[in-house]
Amino acid sequence: FSTINNMLGPQSMQRLMGDAKFCLVPRGRAAWSVRFFESLWAGCVPVLLSDHYHPPFDGLFDVASFVIKWPVARIDDSLVQFMSNMPLEAIERYTAAARRVR
Repeated sequence: FSTINNMLGPQSMQRLMGDAKFCLVPRGRAAWSVRFFESLWAGCVPVLLSDHYHPPFDGLFDVASFVIKWPVARIDDSLVQFMSNMPLEAIERYTAAARRVR
C-alpha cells in the first residue's frame, strides 16, 4: 500500500485482514482502539478483549448485535472454543449488523 488512505477503504482492509470471521480487538493505549474500526471495515466480528473498553457510539447503536465483549480473565482456550463453536448463521447476523452501522 502506497499511502494510509489506500489502506482505510473497506476492500483494502478486507484484503489486509484476510477472510477472518473474528478480529481480536485488544485494549489500546487510549480509551479506544483503532483495531475496533479496522475490524468493522474488514467485515469480521470484533471481539473486544478488555474489561473496561466501551465501544464508540455505544449509546447510539445496539453494539451487542455486532460486537463480542470477552473478559480478560478468560483469554484462554475457551475463547477459541467459543469462536469455533459459533454457528455460521450467528456470525452472519453479527457481520450484517456491523455493515448497517459502519
